[in-house]
Amino acid sequence: MGKVIRVTLCFRERFWQKIKSPEENKTLSNLSFLFSHDSHDDLFPTWWTQMPEHIPIITGWAPAKSAESLAGMTEGRVIEKALEALSNLLHIGEPHVQSHLVAAYFHDWDSDPFSRGAYSYAKAGGEGCQQTLAAPIANTLFFAGEHTDSSGHNGTVHGAIASGKRAAQEILERK
Repeated sequence: MGKVIRVTLCFRERFWQKIKSPEENKTLSNLSFLFSHDSHDDLFPTWWTQMPEHIPIITGWAPAKSAESLAGMTEGRVIEKALEALSNLLHIGEPHVQSHLVAAYFHDWDSDPFSRGAYSYAKAGGEGCQQTLAAPIANTLFFAGEHTDSSGHNGTVHGAIASGKRAAQEILERK
């Protein structure tokens, strides 16, 4: 299971739409994804907005080692780290970002007692494990979930949906 901490930041307005991208000399009004390749911002290297909807929400994603670095911190401290990372990535002062914040939501999949992790992946030598995990038992117990997808989308929402459809079809076809 992969470790992930997600922070969703809800703002009063989409303040980033007025910021100019230094590389492209245009505003970030159509920002959908934002990636950091800077070790300074490695706690939250991936961000996304609600595009194509123009909603003032940005979600930060702290995977693997980033999630491990944040583990054990209070929810408030994790949100502070997220605001700091976003401010650095957008090259604007943290007080400016903080002044627009209305609410923040946090989820640590690794410490969630119902999931104990965010996404699955097969380790080296684990080829074919998805089919094994998806195999029905006694034609009465059927399995779905991204970890059972063998269409190439295991570990994703696409895989979860595809495996649900597969399992439903298996149930319909059972003899």
